[in-house]
Amino acid sequence: QLSAISNVKLDVFDTLGHRVRTLVHGTQSAGAHTVTFDAAGLGSGLYFIRLTAGAHTLTQRATLLR
Repeated sequence: QLSAISNVKLDVFDTLGHRVRTLVHGTQSAGAHTVTFDAAGLGSGLYFIRLTAGAHTLTQRATLLR
């Protein structure tokens, strides 16, 4: 949910800090947005998802099980 138009970047990193996917990179309008993450080609394990919108950054862990 964005309260205003923002530059948004949504990246997925492996445990070594390598970026494995960029899901969103660009300007997004205010409102709710949905992103689908296709993990094809990635192995099971722990990943970190980092969302940057304007001056705000949020990082969360995700576990991929195959």
